[in-house]
Amino acid sequence: MCRLWSTTTLALSWATLLCAAYPQPQLWSQNQQIPFSAHHPYNRLSPTFNNHQNPDVSTYARFDDEQVLRVDVTDLAQLKQLEQTVEKHNLDLWSNLRVGTVDVRVPASKMIDFKAEIWSHSSVMIPNLQELISEQPALSAQGDWNYTDDSFWAGYHDMATLNNFTESMIQAYPKLVSRVSIGQTYEGREIFGMSIHGYRNKKKKKTNFGKYHDEKEEADDEDDDDEEVDDDELEEVGFEAKIKSWWSWLFGSSRAVKNKPSKPSKHPKAIIIHAGQHAREWIGPAVATYIAKELILGYPSKKKIKRLVNQFEFIIVPVLNADGYVYTWENNRMWRKNRQPTSVPLCPGVDPNRNWGYLWNTGGSSPNPCNEGYHGPEAFSTQEAKMMADFILKKKNVVAYLDFHAYSQLWMSPFGADCAQTPKDDEDIIEGGMVATKALRDVHKKKYVVGTVCSIIQQASGGSIDWTYAEGNVKYSYSIELRDTGKHGFLLPESEILPSSEETMAGVVSLASFIRKREKQWGYMV
Repeated sequence: MCRLWSTTTLALSWATLLCAAYPQPQLWSQNQQIPFSAHHPYNRLSPTFNNHQNPDVSTYARFDDEQVLRVDVTDLAQLKQLEQTVEKHNLDLWSNLRVGTVDVRVPASKMIDFKAEIWSHSSVMIPNLQELISEQPALSAQGDWNYTDDSFWAGYHDMATLNNFTESMIQAYPKLVSRVSIGQTYEGREIFGMSIHGYRNKKKKKTNFGKYHDEKEEADDEDDDDEEVDDDELEEVGFEAKIKSWWSWLFGSSRAVKNKPSKPSKHPKAIIIHAGQHAREWIGPAVATYIAKELILGYPSKKKIKRLVNQFEFIIVPVLNADGYVYTWENNRMWRKNRQPTSVPLCPGVDPNRNWGYLWNTGGSSPNPCNEGYHGPEAFSTQEAKMMADFILKKKNVVAYLDFHAYSQLWMSPFGADCAQTPKDDEDIIEGGMVATKALRDVHKKKYVVGTVCSIIQQASGGSIDWTYAEGNVKYSYSIELRDTGKHGFLLPESEILPSSEETMAGVVSLASFIRKREKQWGYMV
């Protein structure tokens, strides 16, 4: 009894010392109200633009009586004729040329000629484009936003506000979020985003077994991850593990504590998410910022998010084509390309997503600078494509790349340039897309089509995911066309921002979980 009493007392003494060595960590609450200003002095735009405060209505492009037609294309001959007609009249394709249906914006002045020249039946999707644009209210003059109650996703936001959102996240959660600079645009705007990773500043402690382990291991690694974690329970489990470890050291117990493999803290595999290659696709940046918010605020309380953020580095860049995005707010809501000069002074801009270097200019893009799909004078002539490609090559450890676009509800994989080519990882890539879209569909019942670019929209060379897979060695490369399927097109109502964000977040989380389990060679226990 005396020996037992002495042993227990000694263990409790060690427990007291351990409590001092491992204090309760500080966690933030998901309901914590953290406002940020729409215009902060740390806004790094150069030059600074502020939309809708004093808009010059007379210079903002109007689209009165312009219609969006859906053309039924039944064979390759009709497709070729439609392509020639679009090129001849410099029309704006809202969806890719393919056998099936193609959406085209047609001004009233060209309507008769267009219908006479195409060999296909067409129907009206949007009868008056200007009316639909006018239905989207201007950004409110609200000075402060709060991203914890989702009110930020009740509307679209200009470039300055999106940048300030990013900077605010970085400042509010410095241990979880850091700033990532990608480069500068032609007009001098910095493209930057957030790196979100949970093991960024974790200290290591040497155990009695001579190995380094994290100060606090995750208590549970099961897959029922939507349940919330009790922080007290987590701390208690970690505390008990340390008691057992010291007990073994003191009394020679043969029972060693089984520690899970440490996560890759120095060079975690990265998942890159960005939007806004095409300027007018406003839903993309909105969804990207929502995903960032959910990863950050969900980290302390949601097991699945915590595990994924600990194991992966999520790099989120809300807007890649900042010059074009600003132009859609200041001058032309329908602008697609960037804003760099071309050989035709009246037709500035190159399509960044037809300018990536893998099999560039081999079909599905245009050599005409006045065309919305202009591929540029040479591969990587756009700053947007070049800076992101350089970032990926320098990073070296990117395992997934998600490029958000609109519209059509598609989850596409390589290849788009060479339709006879199949990725060697095609089975894994397609399965990952199927897993993601199933989770997405379970949220609001929206169906997405999964497949290669060639199988869904036919040939389109110079796209980002062809390069990221073939040259950037990013296995899980996807181009994702968000809501809707054409009723509103690029003018998705603000009421659909939040549901679109919620379902896409579910898809991203499921995809990351799939990758984590599938890629067992990284040494993860799954």
